[in-house]
Amino acid sequence: MSKNKLFALLMLALAALAPGTAMADIFLSADFALTRGEDPNTYEFTAAVPEAVGQPAPIILPDGCRQTGMSRQTGGGRAQYAFEFACDRPFAATDMIQTPWKADGGRFVTNVMGAQVDRSLTGDAHGISVPVGETAATARPITQIAPEFLAQGVWHIWLGWDHLAFVLCLALLARGRDLLWLVSAFTAGHSISLAIAFFELVRAPVPPVEAAIALSIAFMAREALLIGKGERAFAFRRQAIVVSLFGLLHGLGFATALGELGVQAGEKLPALVFFNIGVEAGQLVFVGAILATLAGLRALSLATPVRVAALYAVGAIGCFWMVERIAAFGVA
Repeated sequence: MSKNKLFALLMLALAALAPGTAMADIFLSADFALTRGEDPNTYEFTAAVPEAVGQPAPIILPDGCRQTGMSRQTGGGRAQYAFEFACDRPFAATDMIQTPWKADGGRFVTNVMGAQVDRSLTGDAHGISVPVGETAATARPITQIAPEFLAQGVWHIWLGWDHLAFVLCLALLARGRDLLWLVSAFTAGHSISLAIAFFELVRAPVPPVEAAIALSIAFMAREALLIGKGERAFAFRRQAIVVSLFGLLHGLGFATALGELGVQAGEKLPALVFFNIGVEAGQLVFVGAILATLAGLRALSLATPVRVAALYAVGAIGCFWMVERIAAFGVA
């Protein structure tokens, strides 16, 4: 197969991904709440999950509890469930409600014991386990906080297609030490804005930020193409400034995802630190995978056509996301 034909096939394959990944940076987050019913040991458990994963399915209650009612409503892209149940005993500390929805993470709020509990949850292949036995707000050790938010950070970067697309452009723009510094500039930018936004020192409307993030992908894809064709010289200082500024935008996107997870006031600093470390770890693994792939393609003399095809496809997808997000500004 000629390189031109290979290029065309790669373009078609990559462009075909656009409709499936249009909602690029969607972090599938669920919200759960537990309130006390009118009778002793009766409760209402509510769940709000994305409609994409919110198909009707049973939940598994703790031993000694039985469901007495259920309702479901949809709206705004989310499915709203309300489960009423009764137990023949008070909750034990280890009691859990197993939910079937495969969201990336979630938030659990309850005050059934008079103390507010607001904490993050991590999903797995079975759904999300909600610790309803945690009915008092108690300080958690760092050994429990760290792995939870590390995992959330890693999963968010791996599931954030637009963040990965931007990092891909960087890996196809520069090599060696220049690439390392550009990735570091991106890291510095989004780490700063993540911290500022998470602690609510600045508030930015989400839709324009998401549209600007999509624009950043198209811009960096164009830069890499122009430099690769020799139409523009690689100016490290200029690229570092641009990447740092775009990093600030991407950090606001990360802050939105972290804000959707329940974080108790006393856990905000460690949650931020370990979430950010998780993001960086996931990012470095992705960059390593791209570099290894490029090394293999160079051995087959296919690096150049694949690089060009990938940049055209990523740039086109970035433009598509930008137009889609701008078009959604007026949609409630």
